[in-house]
Amino acid sequence: MSHSYGCGSLSNLWVQKMPNNADLLILSAPVFISLELESRCPNCCPCCGSVFAAERARPPLSLDGWRQVLDKLQPSLHRLVLTGGEPTLHPEFEAITELIDALGVPFAIFTNARWPHPNHLLSHLADSPRFEGFLVSLHGGTAEIHEAFTHTPVSFAETVANIERAATAGFRVTTSTVVMAFNHHRLADVANLAAGLGVERAIFNRYLGIERPGLTATPEQLRQAIQTVDQELAPRFPIPVHIGNCVPQCFYRSSSEGWLLPGIAFCTVDPWGRVRPSNHAPLICGNLLNQSLEEVWQSEAMWRWRRMIPAQCYECVLLEHCGGGSREVALFLDLPHDPLIGEPIREQEEPEPLVLYEGLYPVACFTIEPQPFGFALIRGNRVVPVAPSAKPLLDALDGTLTLKEIRQQFGKEALSLVGSLYRKGLIKLEDSERVISEIL
Repeated sequence: MSHSYGCGSLSNLWVQKMPNNADLLILSAPVFISLELESRCPNCCPCCGSVFAAERARPPLSLDGWRQVLDKLQPSLHRLVLTGGEPTLHPEFEAITELIDALGVPFAIFTNARWPHPNHLLSHLADSPRFEGFLVSLHGGTAEIHEAFTHTPVSFAETVANIERAATAGFRVTTSTVVMAFNHHRLADVANLAAGLGVERAIFNRYLGIERPGLTATPEQLRQAIQTVDQELAPRFPIPVHIGNCVPQCFYRSSSEGWLLPGIAFCTVDPWGRVRPSNHAPLICGNLLNQSLEEVWQSEAMWRWRRMIPAQCYECVLLEHCGGGSREVALFLDLPHDPLIGEPIREQEEPEPLVLYEGLYPVACFTIEPQPFGFALIRGNRVVPVAPSAKPLLDALDGTLTLKEIRQQFGKEALSLVGSLYRKGLIKLEDSERVISEIL
C-alpha cells in the first residue's frame, strides 16, 4: 500500500525558518571553509574571481602556517574546498593535503586543471582517503570562447585534457562556468563537452565582481542563460546541470539556491590567513594567525556582511534560496544591495507530493550539530536548521521505524520533515529486506 506524503510548507515545530528580522540563524562556527592556498595562477583572466590578484607576488602561508590555521578551524570543520589562485601550485600542496587527511576532513579542489604534472597529482590524490573530487573552471565549449575568458593560449587544451584524464581515472569532476557576454548563448556547447569528457555535473554561475564593459553579461543575457540551463538543458541532459551562485529568485526563478551560507555556515581563508565571508567578497573580517575563530566569526565586519540583506527580502518566501542576493556585487559596486533584487515573492509553489510506500524505513545520512537555535543537519555542502523539538524524531531516523510507525508516533507533520529531508538528500528510504540485512 502507498500513501501520498506531502513535503510542502513545514511547521516551525520542526524546521527553524528564517526569521522576519535581522536575527539570522547563525551557526556558532563555520562548518564549510574555502582555503585559498596559493595566489599564483597560470591563467590571466581579466574577470578573475580572486580578490587578491594585486598581491600575487606575495608568498603564501607555508605548511606550518596552514597547520596553525587548520588547528583553529578543525573543531567545527565538516568540509574544505582548496582553491586559489591555482591551489596545486603551492610548493607544499601534497603535504597540506596529507595534513587535511590526517585531520579526517573531506575536501575538494577548485582548479583550472592546468597541472604541470597531472599523472603525479592524480596518483597522489588517489591515495587520499578524504579527497572528494574536482571542481574545474571551464568557460567555453571551444578554445576560442574559453580563452576569451582566460586570455591564455593553450589553456583550453590543457584543461580539457586533464578533465578527461581525471574522469577516466575515476575521480568525480564537476565543471564550473561563469556566464559572460561572450558565452551566454553557447552554454549548451559547454554542457555537451563536459558530458563527453565524463564529468558528473555542470554548474553555470553568475559573474560576481567588478563590472567589465563588453565582458560582463547584461541582466537580459543572464536571464537568457538561466532559461537555457533550467528550461532547455536540465530536463533532457544526461548529467545534472543547474545554476550555481546567487541569482535572486525575484530577478528570475531558477535552480540557484543555498547562497545564504557565506557568513552563516561558510567562510574563506586567503593565502595569508585572512578571513572573508566568501571567495568573492572583498571584506576582510580578521586573521586566524593572530585571532581566534570565534573572534573573527563574531567580528563587526562579519556582522556588517550579515546585515546587508535588504529589509524586503525578509518578506520573501524564497529568502533561504538566495540569501538576499549577492552581497559581493553590492560591495564591489558600492551599493546597498544586489542590483538584481526586485519585489519579494510572497507565495511559494508547493512541490509535487511524494508518493511513498508506508513500509519504507527512513535512515539518516546527516551529521547533527547542536546550535544556539536548535540543531544543524549537515551533509556535503547542505545545512538544514531544525528546532530543538525535532530532536526525538531525528533520533528515530535510524532504520528501525517505518514511515507508518513514524506517523503513528510523531504525527502527520513529522512526515513533512522526513519528506523534506529526503528531497534534500539528507535521509535515505530503505526497504525492509535491506534494513534487516544491515541490522543483522
